[in-house]
Amino acid sequence: MIHQRNLPAGGEWMPQWRGWCFVQVRSGICYWQEPGGAREIPAGSALVLTRAARGRLCASLLSGVEIAFFCLEPEKLGGLLSLREQHSFKTAASAEKWAVRELAPEHPAAGRFKKLCLDYSVSNLAVRLQLLQLFVDLFRSEFEEEPAEGAPEMDGRGRLRRLLDQMAASEFVELSLSDLAPKLCCSARHVSRLFRAEMGASFREKQTELRLGKACEMLANSNAKVVEVALTSGYQSNSLFSLLFKKRFGVSPGKWRQQHAQNSPAGRKNARWLSV
Repeated sequence: MIHQRNLPAGGEWMPQWRGWCFVQVRSGICYWQEPGGAREIPAGSALVLTRAARGRLCASLLSGVEIAFFCLEPEKLGGLLSLREQHSFKTAASAEKWAVRELAPEHPAAGRFKKLCLDYSVSNLAVRLQLLQLFVDLFRSEFEEEPAEGAPEMDGRGRLRRLLDQMAASEFVELSLSDLAPKLCCSARHVSRLFRAEMGASFREKQTELRLGKACEMLANSNAKVVEVALTSGYQSNSLFSLLFKKRFGVSPGKWRQQHAQNSPAGRKNARWLSV
């Protein structure tokens, strides 16, 4: 969804989000203030921010500022992004060079976002799709990988890479190493080694991350019982699910739901388009 904020003269905005944030200054004199100093962000310019960004937007003392923004969490798009694509965004989000990226007013992405903010005829679904396309296009060249030198395309690692590129991340929730082994013509043990080499984490660790991510979505956006969330997330044991959840987030699933439930009207009042 697209959000809007109006900052009074001298006002500040410290964005809070879990993934990425694309914010555009629509009018007014605005500065990005960070520990190393401040720089002016001309009207029409945009900032692409990760969770690593350390700063805030500040309106000039002379005038107010109007901004528009949207946030995106690639790890929640398991049915749309492949596991490798999710991994690429996660890696980029932790890299210092991506923490704050400024786009000039003439940048294509800045122009596309400005048009979306003004086009009231576009449906909610179309807006979400265009926002996702805009975001992905920003990283298209950076995320395109060259073929690995000296590695035949169809060896075990090549087949795993192709699978990671083609299979939606959400499909890995129900898979096991024994399921993957025949697809890759390798033993389960060898698949485990290849997976860690490609993803920087074991298959079990990545699967747990995906399952708990899915559980968080259900807890925040539905009234499903915790045991139903556990089953839908791939856990047959509610006690194991609760144990892993608390180990990862520090609180029980029920407590996490109380803290993150997204059904408060106050959390939506500033959105132009709402998710459906």
